[in-house]
Amino acid sequence: MATAKTSLTKMLALLEAFTPDRHVWTVDKLAEHFAYTQSATYRYVRELCRSGLLVRMPNGEYVIGARVVELDSLIRDTAPLTKICTPVMKDSAGLLGCHALLSNVYGQHLINVAHVGGNQSVDIAFVRGRRLPWFSGSTSKSILAFMPRKRLVRLYEEYFEGEKSKDRWRRLLAELKQVSDTGYCISEGELQPDVMGIGAPIITGGEVVGSVSLVFSQRHGRFLDRRAIGEFLALECNKCGRSLEEQRSLST
Repeated sequence: MATAKTSLTKMLALLEAFTPDRHVWTVDKLAEHFAYTQSATYRYVRELCRSGLLVRMPNGEYVIGARVVELDSLIRDTAPLTKICTPVMKDSAGLLGCHALLSNVYGQHLINVAHVGGNQSVDIAFVRGRRLPWFSGSTSKSILAFMPRKRLVRLYEEYFEGEKSKDRWRRLLAELKQVSDTGYCISEGELQPDVMGIGAPIITGGEVVGSVSLVFSQRHGRFLDRRAIGEFLALECNKCGRSLEEQRSLST
C-alpha cells in the first residue's frame, strides 16, 4: 500500500510542473525536473493522459488536458464557498466600484478562485486561477493572522521572501496581531504598484479557509472610508463562514 501511495503522489506531482511560465513539457524534461526514472515518468504521463489531465501534442510534447476545464466548470457551479461568497462580492463590487476576489487555501498554496469585476480600470495581476504569495498583500495577511502558530512558522520558513531575522519575525507577528484584532487587513502597493487591497478572512469550524479581498486603485482608495469598508467586509465574511459551517452540519 505504501508503494502505491508513493507512486500516486509522484504521478500527481507532475501537474505541479505546469505553470503559466512553463506550460509545455516533454517526458524527458519531466523526468529530469523531478529526478524520476524515464520508465516511471512515461507510466505516470500515460495515466494522466488517460484521465484527461494531460494531452499529448503531435510533436510529443504534453500540455494540460480538457478534463481540467471540466473540473474548473464544476468548481464554478458547485463549490460551496464560492456560491456563498459570490453575493457579497457582487454587492461590494457594485456598490464600491472595486474588484472582488475570493481566495482559498489549498495545502501550502493560496489561490484566487473567483473574481467579480468592478467599474474601475485596475489591471489585476493575480486573477482567478493564480497563486498568491504568502506574506504580501491583504489577502494572505488576513489569512495568516488567523492561522495556528505552528503552521505560520512553517510557511514563514518555506515561503517568506527576504532576510529572515528575529526582528523581522517580531514585526511580522505584531502586524498580524493588529489584523487579528481588527478582523481585516489593508495593504497598499505590496502586490502591485498603485493598487490597494482590503481583505478579511473566512473562518469556519475554527479554521481559516480563505478570504474575500476588495481591490481598488490607490487613487480611488484615498476617497474611501477604509475602516468602514474593512469592518463591513469582516462582518460579511464572518457570515459566510457561519453559512458554510451550517451547510456542512446539515450534510453530515
